Amino acid sequence: MSSPQVKMARRTGSGFTSPFLPTPAQIASIHRITRSGTLPPNPSSLQATVSLAKTELRRYDSEIDKLQKELDRLVSERETLFSYAASCRSVLSARQRLPTEVLVCIFELCFPHDAYQLGYQTSSKIEVRRISQYHLLKLAEVSFRWHQIAMGTPQLWSFITVNTSIWDMSRQRRQPQTLLKGLESSLLRSQNHPLHLQVDLTWQNYGDLVFQLLIKYAHKWKDVRIRSDAAPSTRSAKTLGRLERLETLELELGRKALDLENLEAPRLRHFTFRGKFDSLPASLPWNQLQTCTYGNHADPDTPIFSPLSVVRTANDSAAFTFRLTIYDQSVHETMISSNVRHLAFEITDPQRSIGSLFDALTLPCLQILEYRSPGWGRSPMWPYASFMALAHRSAFATHLIRLSIHATITEEELLEWLAELPCLEELSIFDTFVSERSYSNHTVVTDQLLQGLLCVPGEAPLVPKLRMLDVATVMDFTDSVYVDVVVSRIGKICDVDRSGVFDACIQRYPEQRKLSNKTWQRLKSLVEGGSLLFNIMEVELE
Repeated sequence: MSSPQVKMARRTGSGFTSPFLPTPAQIASIHRITRSGTLPPNPSSLQATVSLAKTELRRYDSEIDKLQKELDRLVSERETLFSYAASCRSVLSARQRLPTEVLVCIFELCFPHDAYQLGYQTSSKIEVRRISQYHLLKLAEVSFRWHQIAMGTPQLWSFITVNTSIWDMSRQRRQPQTLLKGLESSLLRSQNHPLHLQVDLTWQNYGDLVFQLLIKYAHKWKDVRIRSDAAPSTRSAKTLGRLERLETLELELGRKALDLENLEAPRLRHFTFRGKFDSLPASLPWNQLQTCTYGNHADPDTPIFSPLSVVRTANDSAAFTFRLTIYDQSVHETMISSNVRHLAFEITDPQRSIGSLFDALTLPCLQILEYRSPGWGRSPMWPYASFMALAHRSAFATHLIRLSIHATITEEELLEWLAELPCLEELSIFDTFVSERSYSNHTVVTDQLLQGLLCVPGEAPLVPKLRMLDVATVMDFTDSVYVDVVVSRIGKICDVDRSGVFDACIQRYPEQRKLSNKTWQRLKSLVEGGSLLFNIMEVELE
């Protein structure tokens, strides 16, 4: 091998190349010597290469460092240009030109409704996020404009959910003031916009502090749900003032009453109450309510007739729902009469009869009657004799137009009762289905019942004005019988009103048979012909 000589560094194009870079022939030669294991003919030249290589390698390192800095500069400049171009595109994008009103609507769609339900989760992390309106804070980070809209639009801050039972967790126990401050910030940002509140107040755990804070904004309450295990301080409850905007109030009270004796709410239309009857607000404006739901949860000491007495002073057009657990079978000596038009009973104990309750009622203006269990489970007993007496006493034959029944009743009893309701236009009937092998299952929707509803030419039909038939069923009937009923009812309607349409719905319990294809096609043709509205769905059991 030849001895290395001092050479000048050369550059190929824009790059650096050492003058001592070996040629392919030199590389092949050193490989042969290495494989042979013999001494090279001129070892001094190899030693010189080793010595010179140290200097050349440092020069390469220096060049690489320069190039790395240049590469970093190029990468940085590229990122800057890329980001700037993206910003330009953003400025020119349709999103940037969206009106503020549209962006507010989009922000409202980002509201996590499930997380703001009281029963959703009980973690301290969720509670902190709800109180601080975390989703709005994240939207505010997108841009200056989004920050202005998110933080400055009162309606976005008008949904408040607080669960003080979570505040007693170890992490939150040390910072109730932080949570209160976050709550007050949200309330302040709502400005004068009506408030939608969901509040669970555990009074021994900061509940009174939260309630006092919320009372400062009581003039903005619109839709309010309060769940409480006890009562707040008297001073807190009595400083509510006049609730000018309150439209919906839901109370679920525990051991003691929430003192609302001076409640003034001129716009209150919807009221829901669960708890002891003596905890009801004394000054509640019954005569202005449109809907009212009452549940006597865990209240065995109050006679079943007491809550029903409120319908005496109710608005005639109000819809009342009583979710009752029957604790006693006592007889009420004084008759309760009301002109209410819509009444629903949800009976939680299927083994007890409420016949004595209906024996005490007179409902001369009732148009809608619902009788059911709170869920899809066991159905309550049907007090046949008491209902018949109530129907005659209240003259249901002249004004009852809608009946919904989910009860343990025979087909014969139901058909007999329907014969007393010639004005009935809408009928909902529910089979009882708990599970496939449950002894609590009870079938009402059968061929016998459907045939009783069939309109036969030349014969006076049962419920001649029927326009809607809704059944929740285990499908224990023949498809052809169901179709015959629908077709006959369409014909009956057309005899009176050529533009009339019959409305039919089947709610099918899980794992039950489906309608045959032939039945589907027949019903489909009726729908396409404009004489039938038909819907079928599967019941979701709770």
